[in-house]
Parts: sequence; structure tokens; C-alpha cells
Amino acid sequence: MAGLNNLINEAHRRSLWQVLGIYLVASWLVFQVVQTLTEGLGLPDWVPPFALILLLIGLPIVVATAFVQEGGPAAGSKADVTADRAVEAEGAGGSEGLAPHGDATPPSPSPELEAELGAHHRLFTWRNAIVGGVLAFALLGVLTVGYMATRSLGIGPAATLVARGVIDEREPILLADFKSTDSLLARAATEAFRVDLSQSPVVRLVEPGFVAGALERMNRQPGGGLDVELATEIALREGIQAVIAGEIVRAGGGYVLSARVVSPADGASLLSHRETAADSTKIIPAIDDLSERLRERIGESLISIRRDPPLERVTTPDLEALRKYSQAIRAIEFEGDRARGISLLGEAVALDTAFAMAYRKLGVVLANRVEERARVVAAFTKAYEHRDRLTELERYITTGSYYSMAHMDLPRAMAAYENVLALDPTETTALNNLGVAYQALRDFARAEKLSRRAEEADSSSALYSVNVAAVRVAQGDFEGARERLESAAVRWPNNPWVDMRAGSHAAAEGRYDEARSRFEAARAKESGSLARQAAAERRLASVDAIEGKLRAARERQAAALELDQARGLGAEYLADAAWAVRLSGALGVDRDLALDELSAALDQYPLGSLDPLDRPYVALALAYAAVGLTARADELVEALEAEVAPDLRVDLFLDWPMLARGYIALERGQYEAAVDYFSGLTQGLCQLCGVFELAQAYDLAGQVDSAVATYERYATTPRIAPRTTDPFALAPTLERLGQLYDERGEWAKASEYYARFVELWKEADPELQPRVQDAQRRLDEIFAQQG
Repeated sequence: MAGLNNLINEAHRRSLWQVLGIYLVASWLVFQVVQTLTEGLGLPDWVPPFALILLLIGLPIVVATAFVQEGGPAAGSKADVTADRAVEAEGAGGSEGLAPHGDATPPSPSPELEAELGAHHRLFTWRNAIVGGVLAFALLGVLTVGYMATRSLGIGPAATLVARGVIDEREPILLADFKSTDSLLARAATEAFRVDLSQSPVVRLVEPGFVAGALERMNRQPGGGLDVELATEIALREGIQAVIAGEIVRAGGGYVLSARVVSPADGASLLSHRETAADSTKIIPAIDDLSERLRERIGESLISIRRDPPLERVTTPDLEALRKYSQAIRAIEFEGDRARGISLLGEAVALDTAFAMAYRKLGVVLANRVEERARVVAAFTKAYEHRDRLTELERYITTGSYYSMAHMDLPRAMAAYENVLALDPTETTALNNLGVAYQALRDFARAEKLSRRAEEADSSSALYSVNVAAVRVAQGDFEGARERLESAAVRWPNNPWVDMRAGSHAAAEGRYDEARSRFEAARAKESGSLARQAAAERRLASVDAIEGKLRAARERQAAALELDQARGLGAEYLADAAWAVRLSGALGVDRDLALDELSAALDQYPLGSLDPLDRPYVALALAYAAVGLTARADELVEALEAEVAPDLRVDLFLDWPMLARGYIALERGQYEAAVDYFSGLTQGLCQLCGVFELAQAYDLAGQVDSAVATYERYATTPRIAPRTTDPFALAPTLERLGQLYDERGEWAKASEYYARFVELWKEADPELQPRVQDAQRRLDEIFAQQG
């Protein structure tokens, strides 16, 4: 009461203009507090406007009160003795009168005027004004608390779908394509809506890969769009509880955008909302508002929604760039046309040179083809430079990609992916890429756990099942890997990547006929992709080479060269030609022929015509070192080190320059240096790269025990990618182990490895058969002598 009286007394001492100024300042402070509480506590958007209306209503009341209380008809009249002051005197505990303003006695007002003034004084008092304002804001507080309570408890019109139990948090929701007479606009709106919804910790959209798989199971073509009817059918088949459908309609010069959440069971609309856009430049902000309203009504907290940056900031303000991006996503994810998708992404970033999301997608698609490294690095670098144009989640993913696929820094990449998983433990890109990073660190148990988490989070993608199989192979669990791949082949019968992984697994176990069959199946399924066909041809060449069928291997590699040439990829063409030279050097046949072909390839694609990042320096250095041309190999490694930054010379697979230096040292007879180089290859996805060569270095240095142990390591270590090393090293390893155990009088071991070598090369080319015959002859002698 004393505080209120003090406030009233202070109001009496101020003039009308002073009271008005104080009220305006106080109103501004109150509004700032309301806005702060709205943001901090996640209050509804209508709270600040409601508070502003109350403050505006209070303004004329304060002015009128000040006028009545302080600006009566004449100084010293009865109007100066207000009902307010009588109340104040009572509150102070006395009835002491007020001193008159002067000696003159003013004339008394008429009874009618005196009655009117008395009524005004009783109504427009500072006590009434202050108490009324407090009650008004108390009413606002009650309304706000009631709204928040009914929203959380699932009661009334404010109830969310999650609170009502219609859907659960993070339960998959299928996003149908927006409907519009402008199909490109509809696709752009759909993709923008997907981006905005992906920021939600409550909403989890079904991945495009899952949709493509569902369409395949329904014998539908995946490139035909996903209208609400088809989306509803998929949802019913796959047990998805909700579908989001949107529509864009022209309205004069503007647009009306609407979205609704539909129940697949009966087609009922669970909630809906609409926004308007004055013209095409306002469509992206309207989509942002539309998505936010849906997220709120589904059950996301307002704090979370407001924390997200505007949609145009995390995508692009250029609608045409967004159109190109959405077309690219459809071409890549649904139509399988990666070449067209890459082209469209290039057009998108040309329209908006800061379109980070498009740059990141371009980098991912190019990196998955394991080609055009300069473009991969450029795309990820641009995405990283403009990462402020991404959502928080995408920002961390882009950082991880940048440090694992461009400027190599594995600890920083892994930290970025860990940050993603702290925000969303089910984010499959982070789970998968972090698993790959642990593969590079040779921590296969942890890599498998992450791949299995990715598989559980998105069972629609074959990639995660394939990766689980790969790390099981690395751990020696061949049976578990085979079971996973057989299950994947049943679920994704038309997925060539399943065949490729199954082929590599078969080759790792020595089932080479089966490996050929699976690689050929993959090639047949990739009839529309020259890049994937070339990859299949390379793997077929490697299987032939492992078995000593060099002519067949060269024919396969020639097919890959033709595909490289058809795509105009000089770097890949040179790398494939270098592979043939390295194979000839490792096995000691056709060296001159292979070198002639490599020289012709370099004439066709001079190194100077390629970007330094695309020049296959290491592949060429390994090839020249393998045939004894160490000076040329040394020049190539020096050129690499001069022209390419250190963090761009290595990748997730290996420290390639170190491998090349080791080869050069080995060929020059510098065995101690070679051991140091090869021993330093302790991480990378190629876990057997340098192991055979390390064994050779020990062998040639006369360190027989170390040589035997290292050859054994090569022969017995489960391999994920046999193509990388086995064509050059498996047969020579088995042959040399047989000889070393023979020299040491360990007949059982010698017999084992001679027999494995003979079995592996039993159908090898004629020029290799003398080595097979020597091994068979010695094997027969051991059997005859030892029984």
C-alpha cells in the first residue's frame, strides 16, 4: 500500500507532459520485458501484440487521469481537492487539510458542474489507473498460462498433435510434393519446406531414399513425383502415421500457401495453416512462416522454433536457385541421374554464389564418385566458407565433410560429427561418416556400432547395411557379413551398391567366380551411369589380376579407360593406365607394353592440362617406381609436394605421398628408409596398403623373422577392399611365404602357402605358369619327403 501511495504522490507532483513522458518510457520498458519473456519462456506470438494493445489503451487513460487530477478548471477550486487525495490522507492515517494556494477565494461552481467534476474525479484516479493496468496484465498472464497449459495437456484448440497423442516426437512423417500449376515452383517449395522442417527436434521427415525404396517395392518409377494420394498409400503400406501436404495457389499478383497434416488411415486433416506471399520474392519467407506454424501445432516448443535462423538465410533468397537445387535433388535421389544433378547444382550455385547447401550437396555427389578431386575440394571449401548460411546441424555436417573430404584433419572432422550427434543422435550422415572415420583409425568395433545406429535410424538405405557388412569383414566376421549382404540383396534387389559390396566380400574370402558374378550384376544395373560402370570394370579387372589372368585384366581395364575417355576425365584415364603399369611391374610381365600405353595416355592428357589437385601424381609415381624408374617417380612426388598443400595430399584412405616415398626407397635399395615409410602408414581406410612392401623391405634387408611375420600379416588380415592391394601383392605373398618356410624347414607352413599359391594361379596366363609349376614341384617334393 505504501508503495502504491508513493507512486500516486509522485504522479500528483508531475505535470501532464511529465506524466506522459514517464508513461511512454515505462511502456517501452514493459514491452521489452514482455518480449524477453516471450523469447526466453517460449510464450505465444500473440503475447507481445496483446501487451502492446494494453499499453496503447492505457495511454488515453493516463492522459485523462493526469488532466482531471492536475488540470482542473481553476487553481485553488474544489477541483484541487480530489477523491485521490482524500484516499491518500486516509491511507496515511490522518485528515490534515491542504494549504490553500492563495488568499483569494474563488467563486463556487454550480451544483451541476460540481457533481460532474466529482464523478470524473472518482473515475479517473491514479489508484484506478494503476490498479486497472495491473489487472489487465494479470489477465494477459492468466490467458497465457492457460494457453500454454492446454497446449501441453492436449486440451482444446491450442493442443498439439504430440500432446494429444496423435503422433510421437521424432516419429517419421512423410512430406508429399507441394501442389501447384507451376511444377518447378512446387518442387522448390517442397525442398524449402523439407529444409525448414529438418531443423525441428520434434519433426522427423522420411528420407528420400526410403521413399524411393517404397516406390520400388510398389513397382512404381521413383521419378514421377509424390502427390498426396501416392504419399498416403506409401504411408499406409509402411506404417507411417502422418503425411504433410502443401499447395501453392496464385491469387492475383500474389500467392496463397497452405499446408496440412493428414492422417493416412482416413484422410482426415489433423491440422492446417495458410500464409500469403505478395509476390514470388516473398514465397520463401512465407514457407518459413508456414513451416513454423506447423511445427508449433505438431508439438515443437516455441523456444526451439524461434532459435532457428530464417529459411532464406539457411537456403537461398533466390527462388530460381532454389528451383535448380530442388530439380537436382530429384534427379539424384529419385531418378538416379547424378550427371544431371551435378549440372543442376552447378547452375544453382551460379545463381547464388553463397548457396552453401547446394555446394555441400555437389561436394558429396562428386566425392561419392571418387573423381574430380579439384571440384570436390572447391565445392566443400565454398560450403564451409558460407556455412553461416546453413542450419546449425548442416553447419556441423559441412565442417565434418570439409575436414574429411577436402582439407584433411580427421580429429576436427570427428569433433564436428560428434557435435551433430549431440544435437540429433539419429542423424544418419554424421553416424555414417563418423563410422567411416573410425574405420580409417582401424577401430572397427566402434565403426560397426555407428553403422548399426545409422541402420536403425534409417532402415530404408542399403548404404548402412553394406557398411555394417564391410566392418564385419574387417573384424573377420565373414559369416555375419555374408548374412547381412544376403539380407540386403533380398531387400534391395536392384541396388548395384549391394552387388559391389558383395563382390568385394566374395573376393576377400577367395570366392572369385562369385565376385565376378556380383560385379557383372552391378555393372548391368548401372547401365545409365558411366562412372559406376567404370568402377565395376575396375573391380572385374582386379579379380582377374589376383588370379594371374593378366590379359583378361588388361581387357577390363581397357574398358574402364574407354569409359573414362567418354566422360572426358583425364585424371581417371591416367590413373587407370598407371594401374596397368604397376601391375606389370609387380608381376614382372609386359612392362614395356604397359609403359608405352602410359606414355600414350600422357600424350593424350598431359599433366599440365589438369588441375594440380586432379593430377594422379601418386598413382604415376607408384607405377614408375614399380618398373624401376625411380627418378621419374621422385620427380612426381616432388611436384605433388610443391603444388599441393599438405592437408590436400592425403585423404581418408591413406597418406599417399608416404606410400610413394616408401616405394621409391624400396626400389633404390634403401631398405631402412623404406621400413620407416611403410611402418608410418598406421591409419587410413586401406588397412593393407604398404604391408606387403614392408615385408619386402624386411626380406631384402635380411630380416627374415620380421619379413615372415609381416607377410603373414598380409596373408591373414581380413580385407575390406581387395582391389586396392591384392592384384599386386596376394600371389607374391603366398609364393614368398612358401619359400621362406621351406628354407626354415617348416614343411607344414611351406606346404600350406605353396598350395594356396598354386590354387590361386592355377589358371594364370602362360607367362606366369613357370612360377606355378615351381611351387607345385616343390610341394610334391615336400609331400614325398615328409609324408
